[in-house]
Amino acid sequence: MPNPTKIQMIVEEAVAAVFEAALPALRTQIVNRTVEELQSLEPAPGNLPSDLLNAAAALIQESPSQAEILRHLLEGAARFCGRAALFVVRAGAVTGWQGIGFENNDTLKSISLNGSAGPVARSIQERATVTGPITELDADFVTAVGPPADGSFVVLPLVVKEKVAALIYADGGAVPDNRVDISALTLLCRFTGLWLELTALRKAGITAPAEESQQAQPQSAATAAAPAPQPAAAAAAAPAGEEDEVHKKARRFARLLVDEIKLYNQAKVSEGKQNRDLYQRLRDDIEKSRATYENRFGSTPAASGNYFTQELIRVLADNDIALMGGNFPQ
Repeated sequence: MPNPTKIQMIVEEAVAAVFEAALPALRTQIVNRTVEELQSLEPAPGNLPSDLLNAAAALIQESPSQAEILRHLLEGAARFCGRAALFVVRAGAVTGWQGIGFENNDTLKSISLNGSAGPVARSIQERATVTGPITELDADFVTAVGPPADGSFVVLPLVVKEKVAALIYADGGAVPDNRVDISALTLLCRFTGLWLELTALRKAGITAPAEESQQAQPQSAATAAAPAPQPAAAAAAAPAGEEDEVHKKARRFARLLVDEIKLYNQAKVSEGKQNRDLYQRLRDDIEKSRATYENRFGSTPAASGNYFTQELIRVLADNDIALMGGNFPQ
């Protein structure tokens, strides 16, 4: 009978020889299969984040009413998360408006969030994005919609004229691997807020009266007893207030124009920062927007503020003027 040890050696040598011969083909199969898997994970044309943002922004710009703008904001937000909801902020109340991706989207219409404490209040007070575990939110809300699979949430403010008009709530939904794209949501909310401001400016025009003032405070005895200002003094005070309002509108308009440049040219902005030639890459868009800005505010007191250039440096170059390049006109 053959020696078992010798048989084992013969078998091992035979297997090794076969494996050695098959190794190149096996390696090729593994590489090809891996490439196929990776390709299947690539976004299809039109589904890149930038494409989705552009599509959402276009729908927002084409909306004929504020309600339509908010609807397209919510629909756009839902492309970057598992579930999304919009809450209107008014007089301290945070009231559900609509949801997408929930088991019953209409449930959101009857839900309110605590706007006086917790993460929602923090987002409103700081006008900032807030993330955290779902257990930090109102228990009634979590019970009504169900917790997300990964146990976390995001709340983003929609800021209009420096006030939070609404909140976008987002989470991954029932799928554990769903990712919330906070950067895309932030940019979408910011664009929508600025577009709402621009819409208001277009309707009102540059000569529109100042925003409604806050409710007058009760006069003190000293104020009530003081003599009324002379007509000349009152007339002299008026231009200063009107001029301040023009400066505020100019700053907001410049911010909107530059944010639009960034929204539609994210790749160029990244490349421009790396190569320190932002102006060269974005010259056409910058000069078109500059002409729009100058046409509206070039002959007003705000012309001295140079707000458009300031926003270019702040938004595109993160306050580093060197990133704009040597040919950047100041």
